[in-house]
Amino acid sequence: MGGGSIMSYKKGFIRFLIVLSIAAFILLGSSALNPAAYAEQRYNVIACVSMDMKPMVQSPEMILGTYDCKGIMRSNNESKVFDNFTIHGQGVVLYEGKNRTINGYLKYLDPDGDFVTFRYTQNQGEKAATTTLLMGTGKWKGITGGGKATLITRGKPVAAHTHQFCNNHKGTFTLPK
Repeated sequence: MGGGSIMSYKKGFIRFLIVLSIAAFILLGSSALNPAAYAEQRYNVIACVSMDMKPMVQSPEMILGTYDCKGIMRSNNESKVFDNFTIHGQGVVLYEGKNRTINGYLKYLDPDGDFVTFRYTQNQGEKAATTTLLMGTGKWKGITGGGKATLITRGKPVAAHTHQFCNNHKGTFTLPK
């Protein structure tokens, strides 16, 4: 009598484990098979924009003004993260001689209409700006991270108080589980 009940117990326990495994898979979805889906990811994009600047103060010593820029991005990542996003940026820029300080915000808009926002800061003497992810909507909700943005080319201004240039934005981000 004891041997049969142990076998029955083992079979019942094995069935329980199988059912538990299937339930866990259903509850967690396929992401349980891909833990990297929520791991830190890298981005590397070229952002080209045209910026309009409205000077508030303009003297030989300094230029202080607001800017508004718009453009588009191309991804250098195999994953194509942030590829074909459009950009809208606004902020304040201060030029003192050849030194520049920038404080602003960027909105990266994806082709589906979801977006992420970054804080963009560059202090005098720094070669690269620091970008900090602030928030996202839709599939980007809960995003965190940031990186650096470095000037890679600048064109001749097509009109007064404008700048046309491309930056390389590199960094990392994480989405919540």
